[in-house]
Amino acid sequence: MACLTLAGVSSATAHCLPLLLRTPPVELRLFAADPAHVLKYAKNDKNKIESKVTEYLASDPDLLPQIGKLVSLAPASNRSAIGRGLARAAQHCGPIEPTVVQRIIDFVQKLQDSAVSAGYASIENDAPVPVSARSKPVPQSNSLFEGEWNMDVGNPFAPVPLPLELPR
Repeated sequence: MACLTLAGVSSATAHCLPLLLRTPPVELRLFAADPAHVLKYAKNDKNKIESKVTEYLASDPDLLPQIGKLVSLAPASNRSAIGRGLARAAQHCGPIEPTVVQRIIDFVQKLQDSAVSAGYASIENDAPVPVSARSKPVPQSNSLFEGEWNMDVGNPFAPVPLPLELPR
């Protein structure tokens, strides 16, 4: 137990990632001590902000209060990236720790920040559709491959379908 306390991670902490994919404890402690460090590291690169928020929360969901500090320090233009990072962390945690997902959802609602909420919602809209809910692909005329499994060579001399309206 003493080793775990020295590492800065309690044994009761839920983890959403396997040990080898987690962010190193030193980096987690650095973020906990100074959430603005992410903004300095990212230099307004929204992809970096999103990935760091995802990595930190999926490695240690107890860092939600520090994410709140990060939101208050971040300019409005970067807050949607924080919301996307929260949503990605929730996706990682969903199958493993559903209680963490509920904590993240509650956290986003309590923030009442429209940019964070919009970023969070944008990931929910991009979520992959389950295989059972997908519709069958619509066959296209003049495609290079035809057939049920697109294994048959199509007719390369078939007429090209014209659009209904020409762009103006």
